[in-house]
Amino acid sequence: MRHPVILLTPVLTGLLLPACKGPQGPVVTTTSTPSAPSWIDNEEFADGLGAVGIAQPNAMGDKSLQRTTAIADARTRLAGKMKVRVQNMFSQLNQQVTTAASDGGKPIKNDVMNRVVENVTRQLTDQELAGTSLRATWTDPKDGTLYVQVVLAREAMDAALAGTARAALRQEIAQGEQALDGALDKLDAAIAASR
Repeated sequence: MRHPVILLTPVLTGLLLPACKGPQGPVVTTTSTPSAPSWIDNEEFADGLGAVGIAQPNAMGDKSLQRTTAIADARTRLAGKMKVRVQNMFSQLNQQVTTAASDGGKPIKNDVMNRVVENVTRQLTDQELAGTSLRATWTDPKDGTLYVQVVLAREAMDAALAGTARAALRQEIAQGEQALDGALDKLDAAIAASR
């Protein structure tokens, strides 16, 4: 009778101890390596926009090429996030201007807003991706995969977003889109709301 209790004790201890360890950091799922840093799956940070790039080892064993590939991957992902941020900002802006238009102003045409979004996205991506910085790197010891975290400071991104959006709106206003005139006044609030 004692043997089953003795045999069960290690099993129960093995089941209960993990639950007693206390709060754990975020679980990393991108790689199965237990020592992987948490930023691989949690790439965002409070003071900016971040993205993780991944590159497998190449046949030549060229670490520089692997690093360049990982950084390019991260920047591509960051560009996608920036596009979403621009779209969110213009969605907020469009709501504010549409609300103002219901009080007697002119509504903004969808094709005009789409053109402004695309222009701002393209210009912002071209300008700001050059201003990104490499925040962290990690190589998986199991398979040699390189992970890099590329970041863009929120202050720099907001300033660039505001400047690029103002320029695009002014260009459309100069071409006769007077409905956008009120958008310039509401731009800062839209940028803040898009975070």
